[in-house]
Amino acid sequence: MRTRFLFMMLLCCSGGLLSAQSLTKEAMNNFALYTNKGEFSDLEKARKSIDEAYKTRKDSFSYKNNLIRSLVYSSLAFADSTRRLSYKKDPINETLFSLNRLKSPKLNDEHKPELDYVKTQLAKAWLIKANKAITVYNYPEAYKAYLSVDSLNSELFFVKHNLALLSEKMGNISRAINYYEQLVEDRKRSLPDYYLALSNLYESRNSNKSLEVLQEGRRVFPGNKDLLFKEINIYADNGAYNMVENIVLDALKLDPDNSELNYLAGFSYDMTGKKAKAEEYYKRVISLEYNNYEGNYSLGLLYLNWYLNSANNKEVNLNLAKKYLTLAGEINPNSVNVLKSLAILYNSTGDMIELEKVNNKLKQFILIN
Repeated sequence: MRTRFLFMMLLCCSGGLLSAQSLTKEAMNNFALYTNKGEFSDLEKARKSIDEAYKTRKDSFSYKNNLIRSLVYSSLAFADSTRRLSYKKDPINETLFSLNRLKSPKLNDEHKPELDYVKTQLAKAWLIKANKAITVYNYPEAYKAYLSVDSLNSELFFVKHNLALLSEKMGNISRAINYYEQLVEDRKRSLPDYYLALSNLYESRNSNKSLEVLQEGRRVFPGNKDLLFKEINIYADNGAYNMVENIVLDALKLDPDNSELNYLAGFSYDMTGKKAKAEEYYKRVISLEYNNYEGNYSLGLLYLNWYLNSANNKEVNLNLAKKYLTLAGEINPNSVNVLKSLAILYNSTGDMIELEKVNNKLKQFILIN
């Protein structure tokens, strides 16, 4: 870029002695100094010169004038982000005005490095505007600014992500979905979070599509536990415990000491009739968290059902049912489910004293609530 600007400076220097040519030469010389040294004063001088060279209708249609003006004002748009200089029009608008007058495909091709520089400076200026808008929660302005950045450089993934987030915040779910779909299409740069966000957006609209997005995400990121856990939760919420059973062990390989996952594994086995496996995972939950209500209650209920419905090991199952249901009741004294289960247990054993105690607690709980 620096070599290109120096080349342009030499072109300007080889011009005639007319005033306009002298001013454009001076503007380009100062701009070249700015790109080499980064001194803002040189950029100010370049602006002053190109403004002086941009007076007549003929001046405003000169390719060279508009190119230099685009270079200078795009630099000001970024470098003077606080607008400490005074302007008739904002530097971004001045840049766009001159940029739109560069109509020659041949010259545009020849000056591609300069035009790329202009677009980069504009993009950086728009990013500053976007960030300022976000700090004051002006999401529509931030969205417009990011949209301008995206129009200049569609390869900036973080910009598309921000456009998706802002669309969601402003309630435009369809637009947010569109941006996230663009993000997940690029397999090399996509992230698990994009799949999760897209799945969440589809969840209230199309549960099948939400699930498809997660499954696709898991194919791209097979070791990601967030995607896997989300898929498991969807199956569990819909009562598809056979599907939970199919993938919950994969999740436990990633997080073996997760008590919630172990409980879900036990509950899924319980719901699909694999009671011995359910017992195994309920015990695992309690070994991880002794005071886990769900683990103790479910294990107690499992033993109670075995006691009521099986002729084998009745005394063992009775004692275990009483043990774990009592523990669950101590962990959550207000659990109606535990009290009802204990009532069934004591009624079946004929323990009227304990049954009366449980029924009294149930009556008190009902009256309180």
